[in-house]
Amino acid sequence: MRKLNAVLFTALALIFIFPVAATVILSFKSGGGLSLKPYADLLFDCFIFYPMFWNSVLYATAITVAQLAVIIPCAFGFSRAKFRGKNALFVFYIVLMMMPLQVTILPNYIGLRDLGLINTPWGIILPMIFSPFGVVVMHQYMKNIDSSLIDATRLETNSIFRVIFTGVIPQIRVCVFAVILFVFADCWNMVEQPMLFLKDDNLKTLSVFIENAQSYVGEVLFPAAVIFMIPVLILYLFFSENLEKGLTLGGLSK
Repeated sequence: MRKLNAVLFTALALIFIFPVAATVILSFKSGGGLSLKPYADLLFDCFIFYPMFWNSVLYATAITVAQLAVIIPCAFGFSRAKFRGKNALFVFYIVLMMMPLQVTILPNYIGLRDLGLINTPWGIILPMIFSPFGVVVMHQYMKNIDSSLIDATRLETNSIFRVIFTGVIPQIRVCVFAVILFVFADCWNMVEQPMLFLKDDNLKTLSVFIENAQSYVGEVLFPAAVIFMIPVLILYLFFSENLEKGLTLGGLSK
């Protein structure tokens, strides 16, 4: 049975690895052979790549940090606070999380237009800050943390922020790292928002660059795709151990 599982998981791993390996190999293909010309076309002849890359870094980092500032207090409130309608409000969060992006695009666009935030970085950052996904995930994790440490912290301070920083965050560190990775990857991969909310190419993201790669001079698609994968891969390698713990039932029960 173990050998069968090993063969099955190896086959599945190869299926997932194949597109990545093919992208890397094709990024060096030019004409009939392998060459660095595609990377030269991207890095030395396609200068719009650089602002789009750094825009992706800026948006994904800013949204991730801002989401954490919202997610942790909200999840703590749902798990510990007692107020009328809490369960109904949490169900509403779950419904929002399950809604397709296409359902919320138009209301977001109208709101950003009325606020004058279309074609600005804030038009990308602000709507993503209040995504319900992280709140739902962290709430499920917080339900199983040790309450005695929180109660001991509350005896020493009346500040809810000190309670969160000293009594809650040390216990949910694994989950925080997992949420950071998921939120950053989600923001890094967004395509529809920058395409619809931004008009200036200098404000758009690397995902939009890849979407429109055929309109640029040179063989830039596959080199850009390889570079596009690197930040999330680095983040995954950095947080992989914590991510594995955060996703296991054992980690959730601690």
